[in-house]
Amino acid sequence: MTETEIKSIIDETTYLKLQKSFKWNEINEQKNNYYTDRDGILMENRIMVRIRVIDGTGRLQVKRHKNDNSPLQICEENEYAVDGVPETIDVKTAKRITGMDTGELYLMGSAVTLRHSFRHNGNELCLDKTVYFDKVDYEVEVEYEDKMSAELLMKLTSFGIAFNKKSVGKFSRFLAEYNMK
Repeated sequence: MTETEIKSIIDETTYLKLQKSFKWNEINEQKNNYYTDRDGILMENRIMVRIRVIDGTGRLQVKRHKNDNSPLQICEENEYAVDGVPETIDVKTAKRITGMDTGELYLMGSAVTLRHSFRHNGNELCLDKTVYFDKVDYEVEVEYEDKMSAELLMKLTSFGIAFNKKSVGKFSRFLAEYNMK
């Protein structure tokens, strides 16, 4: 499946205003457990592997990023049902899910996101508060299939949200903190 979304990092004040301004269809907590290989092959190829757990159900997700240096993010995403969150993903499974000879994948750590979701005209607005290591950040994402709703974009713009900077996803932010440890 191809995922198309735009993202913007926001401050806590904007997050709280947005939280009160929409009638959210869903609010859930998700735990993203991130994996990598020892030689950095996944990062070189812009591939992210995680197990996302929501309400006790885990999904192994593999994202291949298709573009760079844009607020627009286009990814090819595949996911698989899993039981639990292992410390490692074996060599055979790693090759099957990534198509790469990465060797074993190991668990780097986790980030917990409180996600508010609002669906409108084929678009999904996601308002996220994410905690990883000693850091908290806030983000707004709009996922869409054909085109982004101009009405939704105008409403977000009225809150001072601009989608004019390079998109820095949760994994990239997590990785920056991980590398500082």
